Order: sequence, then structure tokens, then C-alpha cells
Amino acid sequence: MSANRVTVNKATESSELIARLVACLPAATFEMETLCRLAGIKASREIPSAAVECTFRPRLLLNPDFVGQYCARDEHLFLLVMHELWHVILAHTRLYPRATLANNIAFDAIINAGLARQFEAPEYRGFFEAINKADEFPGCLLRPPEGWPANPQYIDAKDAPPGARQIIERLYPPNNRSRWSAPLYEEILNLLKEWIKDKIAKGEMIVEPMLIGDHDAPENDRRALEDPFVRDVLRRVTEKWPPPPFAVNKRGEGSDLSELQNALGESSEDARRAFVHVLQRCLGVRHGRQLRRSRTPIPGISGLNVMPNARDRLASARQQLGVQGVLWNQPGMVKARVPETPSRAYVYLDVSGSMNQLLPHLLGLLLPYVAHGQALVFQFSTRVEPLPLPQLRHAQIRTTQGTDINCILTHALAAKPALKKVLILTDGYVGAAQPDLLRQVRASGLKLYAVLPGESAYTQELQGVARSITILPLIR
Repeated sequence: MSANRVTVNKATESSELIARLVACLPAATFEMETLCRLAGIKASREIPSAAVECTFRPRLLLNPDFVGQYCARDEHLFLLVMHELWHVILAHTRLYPRATLANNIAFDAIINAGLARQFEAPEYRGFFEAINKADEFPGCLLRPPEGWPANPQYIDAKDAPPGARQIIERLYPPNNRSRWSAPLYEEILNLLKEWIKDKIAKGEMIVEPMLIGDHDAPENDRRALEDPFVRDVLRRVTEKWPPPPFAVNKRGEGSDLSELQNALGESSEDARRAFVHVLQRCLGVRHGRQLRRSRTPIPGISGLNVMPNARDRLASARQQLGVQGVLWNQPGMVKARVPETPSRAYVYLDVSGSMNQLLPHLLGLLLPYVAHGQALVFQFSTRVEPLPLPQLRHAQIRTTQGTDINCILTHALAAKPALKKVLILTDGYVGAAQPDLLRQVRASGLKLYAVLPGESAYTQELQGVARSITILPLIR
């Protein structure tokens, strides 16, 4: 077969894949067509199922043979693409430099269960079920049980370790209940580690389940997410997606306010130096801690007169000494030298889901400035909450997991006395500011300084809102 014919066939296969995806969009109600047009989808038999191409403009690669065997319906193809996109967006291959088999199975288990719960309509059924069997471990973790969700048949799979059935019940609750205790990634990982350890001890062969997507190329995920074009495409495409199984690098509407416990982490010296430079710009005029000749009015003794005063603390002493006389100390306001109120910077810290990996380091970065009274920190997601020093020391945050910059603008405009400068510490995924709030900010003279960590810095949504945008060096 000639090279031209091969090229034509690949182009035809790619067009057919895109057409199938677009065909199922009305049922999915997502903007997948935007991804198809901007990023591109390409047929390739060099990957087992799906992957992200590591090029200047990364494209989504799909194996047409895998699609032909397992994606009988267009909705099944949609799930395959969604699965690979979640791998990229959630940066799973970046969590561990060398992901093990247990890591990869745990990743797929979380993603597959999340997709199955979000798309439980009949037309989406059968994709995950066809790839792995329900009576074999660990494949049973990667698919819904038979009869799910209406009448799930939870069974003890062959060679499954203790606790496997409970994990499956939590991954796939009956009737897709809205309230249930979803398993953590670490719980699934520990279960798999015990299974592998037992297999090795018995000298038995480990049968690997079929995994979806590209688990062996962390460089692809890194380059794709670092590409501004792809980041913008993913942000726009995922803007209206329902909440994913993990927090993702995008803005969201959030949920109920919840309290989370983190751990304080260290930050790099370069990041600290860059941050303190911006912080000093937000402090304003600093008078120091010496006594100033400001003659601030304070309550005191304003003089003597003949009016009796029961609050004259010296009256009883003079009476005992026999020198009471007719004059009494009188209360009033007197001017005295007092320390100037130290200047503090108002800092709004983004505690949304996309900041989870960086929050420990950012909390550690802020702690010394709050402890010395140089910064007053508020935490924001879709609402603003104070972050006092005791909570900051224990890395306790309150968040809705979403992000909305308008809650910052409203809070800063309502502050008394009026604020002149505020610092926003965020990854930049804050949503669009309301025009009327922006007009009020500009009319009040309030200046916003944005600081973004080098690991995740999306500046587009802060353009026109922040007076300056500073990207820190890598904080970790």
C-alpha cells in the first residue's frame, strides 16, 4: 500500500472518530465539539487505546482497532475520550515519578466509577463491563457490578483480598445514591498492595486487568498541561462539566462549605523572596513601632473641679489621710503618645479544589507574616471566610471546592475602614468578574495584586482585574 493511501486511510479514520463523537453530544450536553475542533483527534495504532500526543500542539490519539472492538456505541467512544481526558486533567501520571501497577489500577478505578455514576443512562452501559470481568480481581474494581445501578449483584471475586467487596460497594452504590462514603485513592491502593504482596508470597502469577488510556508517558501529560493552548481548551471544555471524581484545575460552582485538614509544608527560598517583594507593596506606609507624637485622644483624667466624682480612685486615700478637700478628679479625653497601628496586608488565599496540591506550601509561606502581624489572611472559594492564626498554624481550611473572584471583590469593597490594596494568592482559575463590581473597584481606588504559584499559573481570567500579576518561582 502506498504512503499516500495510508495517509488517506488515517485521515478518513480520524474524521469518522470525530463524527461519532459529535453525534453523541446532544445526549452528553458537553462541548466536546470544541475540543475536537481546537485540539484535534487522530487515529493511531501505535497506542493500545487512547493517549495524548506529545507535540507542540498535543492531539488526542485513538486506536481505531480498540474503538472497533469495545466502542460499539458512540457513547462508549465518548467514555473512552472522557477517561483519557481525566488522566490528563487530573495529572495522575505526575503524582508518582514511576507509577506502579497498583497506582494505575487505583487511578482507573476512581475515574471509571466517577464516569459510570455521572453517565448511568442505558446508552452508556456496557463499555467498562466489556473490558473487564466482574468475577475476577482486580478487574472487578474497574467496572460496575452486574445489574448496577438498579439491582447490583455484589459478589466476592476470585482471589479478591478481604475488603474488596466493600470497596466495590462504595465505588458503585445501589441506585447511584447521592450520599455515600466514596473510597479514597489510598484505600484502593492499600488493598491492591496487599493483593500483590500475597501473590508474590504464594509465588503466583499476577494477572493484570485491561487498563484504558496511556499510563506510561508522564511527559505527555506534563507537556499537554504546560501548553497554554491546551490548558485554555481544557478549561473551556470542562467549564460546564459536573463535579469530577477528584478536584481538577478549573473553576467550579462549588458545593457545601466543608472543613479540611492539611499539613504545613515548606516553600522554596526563591518563592519566598518573590512573595515578600509583592507583600511589601501591599503593606502601604509603615511607621515602625516607636511612640509617635500623634497625640491620640484616650480616656483619662482631664482636670479637677468641685463636682463629686464617685469614680475618683484617689478620693478614699485622701479621705483616710484627712486631706480630702473640695476638689475631685474628673474623667475626660486626653491626648497621649501611643504606638502607631502597624500596617498589614490583606491577603485572599484561594482554597478551591484546584489548589489542593499547593495549599500546604502556600499556608507555610503565609504563616510567618501572619504571626508577626504583617498580613491578615482570608480564605476564598465561592465565599470568603477568615483564616485566623490558630487555624493557619494547624492548616485547617474551609472551602466549597469551587472558585469565584466576585466574592473577593464584594468582601473587599465592604471592608471598614476602606481598603486600598489587597493581595490575591491563587492559581488564576477564578472565573469572570462581574462588570458592575469591577466598576465599583475602580471607582473606590482599590488595587488588586495577584500572585500565582509557578506550578500552576493561569493569567487570562485576571487580566483587567489585577493591577499586577506576579508568577512565583516553583514553590516546592
